[in-house]
Amino acid sequence: MKALSLVLTTEFATPASRPSLLGSWAAPAAVMGFVAGHSCLPNGWLHLGWLLVAGLVACAWTDWRPQLLRWCTDPGALAVAAFLFWMTLRSCLSVHSLDEMRCGLLGLGLLVLFCALVWQQSDKRESLPATGWTLGITSALAALLSIVLSYFILPNHQAGERLMNLLVHGGLNPVCTGLIFGFAALWLATLMEYAFTPMPRWLAWAAIALLHFAAFLSGSRGAMLALVCGHAALLLARGWRRGAAAACVFVLSGMLYFSSAPLFAHMAQWRAESAAAVSPGGITDHLQKVVERGDNSRLEIYRAGWHAVSNVWTGTGQWGARDLWQCELQAKTNICMMSHLHSAFFATFVHGGIIGTVLLLMSLVIGIRRACSLAVRGDATWIALLAFGCGGLLFDGESLTSLATAPRFEGLLFWLPLTVALARGSPTSPRADS
Repeated sequence: MKALSLVLTTEFATPASRPSLLGSWAAPAAVMGFVAGHSCLPNGWLHLGWLLVAGLVACAWTDWRPQLLRWCTDPGALAVAAFLFWMTLRSCLSVHSLDEMRCGLLGLGLLVLFCALVWQQSDKRESLPATGWTLGITSALAALLSIVLSYFILPNHQAGERLMNLLVHGGLNPVCTGLIFGFAALWLATLMEYAFTPMPRWLAWAAIALLHFAAFLSGSRGAMLALVCGHAALLLARGWRRGAAAACVFVLSGMLYFSSAPLFAHMAQWRAESAAAVSPGGITDHLQKVVERGDNSRLEIYRAGWHAVSNVWTGTGQWGARDLWQCELQAKTNICMMSHLHSAFFATFVHGGIIGTVLLLMSLVIGIRRACSLAVRGDATWIALLAFGCGGLLFDGESLTSLATAPRFEGLLFWLPLTVALARGSPTSPRADS
């Protein structure tokens, strides 16, 4: 017994054994749980708490020295580090709220932890595909449950209304719902080229079609734009023969959504106890509703954000700067108060100025180049997901320097595909069979 204890103690003490023991389970569990948690964990405490607890366990039982050596010589990793350092430094120089500073630093730490774990998992052959399948399956179940409950069972809901994920916050914002379901749908579609699938292929394609349709049901134009960008990148990278199936599912889902208004109107009448119980006008044409929403006051928000920037080179900082643009928005319009600038890229300019924007674009350009090189080698997943993320965050998102944001999807839509592209496309990275 003493000899066995000595062997186990020695094995745990050696750096080479640490990655093969607890760290080999904690790291993928942290990434997989956080990614899939976007569609199923009910609140931010559980969502971010999962990443924090499992991520710290993974860090404690992982030898990071090889990764640190790679990061110190990798232009992509250095560009990301420079971007995060500048945005944090600029915010520390003009702190307007200590509470927001504490939240921002926590979100920054979680973002660094998430990117480090994703970079490490990028070298694993099965880790990221398993994460994609987990996100896809949980999102499909969440979409199915939300559609059934909202359109057929729960009171005070109407068939054809903008879909919300009922598993998160008891009803996640339709924009967040559409972007997360759309991202899961696109990722599942890229995984269908694998020889092995954890479910029958017809069932997997049914889940992909359901997620596409659920993304359209959210009524989010940002999700629709993101799907266009993602499928266009996937089709260009794979060609018509390999990318036609996913593109056809996307097009058919969109056609079904925009032609389904009469069906939803009949469903609403069927649910109602009487014709008078139906809301006035019933379900109008989906395309008409999309057009009628206009810019949803985006231009007013962007104008107020632009006027809040006193120095275009350095920006305003992030913590407590919301009042600088909200005052003008409230004074000049009747818009209800917005909690963020509704564009991750524009928010980067407002918070970090031209310097922060240039550093972000440097990281993104390097990531796009490496994602394209991966597509040339046969792995078009990451250029498609990166295109989806950039399209979705063009008109939404709060900050690219924190995971503790109001929408909480910036890490999924942007940093996950960018980090994997930087890691797998790096000249120093081992070739991962994907």
